[in-house]
Amino acid sequence: MKKLTSLLLAMAFATMTFTGCGGAKPAAETSKTEAAAPKAEEAKTEEAAAPADKAAAPELVLKYGELNPETHPMAEGAKEFARLISEKTNGRIQIDTYFAGQLGDEKTMMQSLQMGAVDMFRGNVVSMGDFGAKPMSVLGLPYVFRDLDHLSKVLRSDIGINLLDEVQKAGTQMVAIGYMEEGPRNMFFTSKKVTKLADLKGLKIRVPETQLMMDTIKALGASPTPISYAELYTSLQTGVVDGAENGITGYATNNFNEVAPIFVKDAHTFGTGLMLVSEKTWNKISDEDKAIFKAAATEAMDYVLEGTKEKEEQYYKDVVAKGAEIIELTDQEAWQEAAKPVLETYGKDYMDLIEQIKAVK
Repeated sequence: MKKLTSLLLAMAFATMTFTGCGGAKPAAETSKTEAAAPKAEEAKTEEAAAPADKAAAPELVLKYGELNPETHPMAEGAKEFARLISEKTNGRIQIDTYFAGQLGDEKTMMQSLQMGAVDMFRGNVVSMGDFGAKPMSVLGLPYVFRDLDHLSKVLRSDIGINLLDEVQKAGTQMVAIGYMEEGPRNMFFTSKKVTKLADLKGLKIRVPETQLMMDTIKALGASPTPISYAELYTSLQTGVVDGAENGITGYATNNFNEVAPIFVKDAHTFGTGLMLVSEKTWNKISDEDKAIFKAAATEAMDYVLEGTKEKEEQYYKDVVAKGAEIIELTDQEAWQEAAKPVLETYGKDYMDLIEQIKAVK
């Protein structure tokens, strides 16, 4: 009887053990399965993300140079242009912007465009004659434009559009795709209070390294001194020059009021920027992308104009609050008369064009 009881108990114990082993996985096996699940999900996520990352990578990255600091309307226009290009190409083309002359002064940048070392640069119309595009210089002649609205209408008319084409036609190795305009360029001085034309005589005025601007300042009776824009603040501060000329936007955003607090509203010309592309770069992109670049340039141009109109008045208030003195001239006609020889010399082959510009209402 005892043997039978022992046999029955042993059989019962074996059955219970077998059932328990079949009903649950070992702890080690469970942890391995659970750990594998997140890895599988991660792999799926990475696999799904890979094509998106590849699509986001730009196919073409271009360098864009600007002389002014980031806060200047034309620098803000450069950022807007870069944004528009990225948007219109779905990220295929990326524009990297370099401000405050990081890539060199104007002359260096223009030469870099010719060589293809830099892709884009916001130049000035007054400099284009020195590179062969003489018709474009008409837009930088003294006392041609009545005001900013007049300039804006001309640039958006057939006159302005046709002049853009002249840049490449002249063999400059650059392509002009749009303008960026600001208000009139005026003079500012470190200590001399200039209230009339005669006060300019003998003063050393910093100008861009362009013949048209040098001849304009000389005609007004001052001594033009070409200096790199990046060196202007120090040159004013140390007395290398007595003054300089620029729009109120450049004057305020570069803090020139700190070293040249006398600002004279002579409006000898207007600040017309030119969006330039290296011809070498231009020839690499498709016709479709060229159309996108021109469309983005037009939008950026309007963006800059709006920003300029919005900020110019505030810039005047800001510099006055910081101690600058704004002088309104009473002998403006004398300044215009003194600059006539420059108009006649540079405009002699383009008098019809000049008359067309003046006729725009």
